[in-house]
Amino acid sequence: MGADFYRAENENGEYVDDPSEAAVRTLLGGLDNAENTFVILQAEKDESSWYGSVALTDEGGYEVVLRDPSCREHGVTTETRVEKIARDLILWIARRDFRGRSGRHATLRPDVAGLARIAGLDPVAAGPLLPWDLAEEVAGVRLPADYRAFVDLFGPGGLRGELGVVTPRPLPGRPIGVGALSRMVNGLVNGTGAAFKQMREDSPDLCPYPVHPEPGGLLPWAGNYNGDHCFWLTEGDDPDCWPVVVWLRGGFPYGWHRYDMGMARFLLLALSGEDPTLDDLGVETSTAPVRVPARRPRAPGATSATSRQ
Repeated sequence: MGADFYRAENENGEYVDDPSEAAVRTLLGGLDNAENTFVILQAEKDESSWYGSVALTDEGGYEVVLRDPSCREHGVTTETRVEKIARDLILWIARRDFRGRSGRHATLRPDVAGLARIAGLDPVAAGPLLPWDLAEEVAGVRLPADYRAFVDLFGPGGLRGELGVVTPRPLPGRPIGVGALSRMVNGLVNGTGAAFKQMREDSPDLCPYPVHPEPGGLLPWAGNYNGDHCFWLTEGDDPDCWPVVVWLRGGFPYGWHRYDMGMARFLLLALSGEDPTLDDLGVETSTAPVRVPARRPRAPGATSATSRQ
């Protein structure tokens, strides 16, 4: 039926659609020096030209090539441990751009699946936290697909360390409903949003962006105890194209940083430790669970077995 996101294929023509880490390990374990010497992982769609390849070396190890022209990335390394290669490949792929992919067969987005693996959760597609289309209509704003998938899987709470992702929450003693998203958005506009709007009114140099609900304005989605905040810059009609903007309080008045990627890919970047600027966000890179949100209990009357209160 075809892959939703990417495909792994070896020299013998054997392939796996949207492979898990275990499936990649199996393909790598089947390599030999005769007729099956490499495995390639690449996007299923033609729009992307990124790929990762693993080939046997004469010394008995593996050469790993990771190439993504969209970000001028081209790395070549050698490794002997199949388990490490498979894990690193899956997490690298999770950070590629899958904008516009829908997951036809209930396949969890690779970027959100990567976050799940780091957090120690099974990367399995979850049922919706709430009826998103109706909730977004009531709230008057559409949100990115990776955020919706993240909330469906993780539910309310922090990801790791200090950073907390803002999520819809139920009223006390009631299951979560359509109005939860509207309450969340209004709270962000009247809380964090109002503070940055006042900052902009005091001096545009302190806040160089408009603030939601102004067109193209900042809409917050995460923060920490230090007063750092992550926003979407709501430019254009497609929320999946919104860049992430970070304000680091400790860098005042030059604490603004823009990242042209979605929320989930941004979190993977922060978790990778490859951008020292993001160290202050308090997103930990350890694989040991640290305040990882629990899966949702079943809500009374919920239609999904994974509904959260």
